[in-house]
Amino acid sequence: MQEVYKNIYHLGDSGCSVYLINTHSQDGLVLIDCGMQLNMIKKISKIGLNPMHIKHCIITHFHIDHIGACADLKDYNKQVKFYAHQLDATPIEERGYDRETVASWYGVNYKPVKLAKKFVGEIEILKFGNLEFNCIHTPGHTPGSISVLLEIEGKKVLFGQDLHGPIIPGISNFNDYQNSLRKLLELNADILCEGHFGIFQPASEVQRYINSYIE
Repeated sequence: MQEVYKNIYHLGDSGCSVYLINTHSQDGLVLIDCGMQLNMIKKISKIGLNPMHIKHCIITHFHIDHIGACADLKDYNKQVKFYAHQLDATPIEERGYDRETVASWYGVNYKPVKLAKKFVGEIEILKFGNLEFNCIHTPGHTPGSISVLLEIEGKKVLFGQDLHGPIIPGISNFNDYQNSLRKLLELNADILCEGHFGIFQPASEVQRYINSYIE
């Protein structure tokens, strides 16, 4: 568990990397994805944060390694709200979409959760406290994949889960994926919080990483 930047934490890896933002407001704590184990999220008490103060979870896409712990989190903390793009909403909210969630790859059964909001635009903004979470539609890995851009004290922090892919037959779209990478490159982020390969900074390293998958 490490602080990436002011009030932004990498909680660790549980299927995917899970990130947490402290808004220092009545909006509480915000998760970017849930991973697969609630126990890892509960461990934020070790850094003086209360898991019962988690009020929001932005889901980047419908794969099980990013949503597996959502239902357990909801059972543990009734106030948490979930957000995702409408194109990925059905496998998140309903049973019977194992091909999409790839739950069988991990030998688990996915328990659905309801979304408080479904994104429909190219960019939608969630405002929690004084922070604006720019939820950017970046299809390719899945139809409704999103990336989240957050600016804190002049630093652009990009949560670009699964920028590395992979391209999964029948689910992914390579052309959309390439276009989304180019869109993210143009953001000129200072810090990249990736879904499986950690944190990249400064801006030159972010550019290098994204370019490596375009090329």
